[in-house]
Amino acid sequence: MRATPPTPVPVRPRPAARAGRGRAHRRAVAAGLSVLLLAAGTTVADAGPAPATDTVNRTTAAATTSAPSARSAATRVPVGFSPGFSIMEEDLADLRRDLDQMRAMGITRIRLDLSWARVEGNRGRYDWSQPDRVFGEARKRGIRVLAVIGYQPDWAQRHDAAGRPLPVDRAGFARFAGAAAARYRTHVGAWEIWNEPNLQRFWVAPPNAAQYAALVNAVAPRLRAGDPGAPVLVGSMSPANDVPDRTTVSPMTFLRGVYARVPLRNFDAVSVHPYSYPAMPTGTEEWNTFFRMHLLRQIMVAHGDSASRMWLTEYGAPTGTGEEAVSARTQASMLVSGVREARRRAWTGPIYLYSLRDAGTDAADREDNFGVLTHDRRAKPAYAALRDEVARTRP
Repeated sequence: MRATPPTPVPVRPRPAARAGRGRAHRRAVAAGLSVLLLAAGTTVADAGPAPATDTVNRTTAAATTSAPSARSAATRVPVGFSPGFSIMEEDLADLRRDLDQMRAMGITRIRLDLSWARVEGNRGRYDWSQPDRVFGEARKRGIRVLAVIGYQPDWAQRHDAAGRPLPVDRAGFARFAGAAAARYRTHVGAWEIWNEPNLQRFWVAPPNAAQYAALVNAVAPRLRAGDPGAPVLVGSMSPANDVPDRTTVSPMTFLRGVYARVPLRNFDAVSVHPYSYPAMPTGTEEWNTFFRMHLLRQIMVAHGDSASRMWLTEYGAPTGTGEEAVSARTQASMLVSGVREARRRAWTGPIYLYSLRDAGTDAADREDNFGVLTHDRRAKPAYAALRDEVARTRP
């Protein structure tokens, strides 16, 4: 059974893997979560609090734009999960099972939504209960949180005279970001500003790099004041092409606009969602965003930011019977290959895989099938493959 959360709680769709198809599918939050726990995922003891931040140093970070090169053990790319918004609404038992399952795989990073719409659903009244619970459970297990902040509440949405949505309320969002950073400075290791702002689906107004840059410039100082030393990520770009109706903007066009307007002091890394399915990340297809990452890297270098890293904050592939689905074994190969390809590039930061567990049970709906576990927690081949890869490469 599928359930759609009430407004204004966001649900993330996944854009089509082939850029330019101009289609995004809604991922529904699953209801009736199973109480079955995969036998391999036994409970993990409290590992203590996660480290507060990822160290950032633009002067010593890798600066290459050449072909991928080998890394030392000390610079191997960490692997995490980006499970989507549904994990924020799970009951406590399922939340703990999910986090324990991650630790059983050797995963100690997670990308979590911190929704302005959820926290400040009523203007001027903050309700932190949901992130307090989820962030707190992650911290107990030593799982470092990358918090992606975004999602404007209805009361903050403005429209022009023709009724078209205007960009995000910068002042209101900056206040929220500052309050969030101060509250979670001991729980969050890094901050990511918005999710896929190069899509109208998430930006609400037609995506515009100048508008996003203005938001970053308003929000970044608040994040730095509330949580000094924590990396600030910008971009969070989805696979897309520049289209005439301006509903999507390509990552390359978008990133050029960001670098033209955001000073380097306001961010520490660029983030992208390099989906490639149904192709392998090693493929050279024109629409393969993993393959096109080198173009984004060239933009970073051209703007004098060769020392920053590129974080891959969503990567995955759906199983099932839907359009562009892959077999369970191919999914395993793609995810392990994605991790290895990320690690071959000296300029990449952590990679976050979408997702831990299937959102539902409809084999024909690709949005239900991105997990390395089925909805009732049975392991797909990708589960063991990733667990073994993480163990093999752990420094």
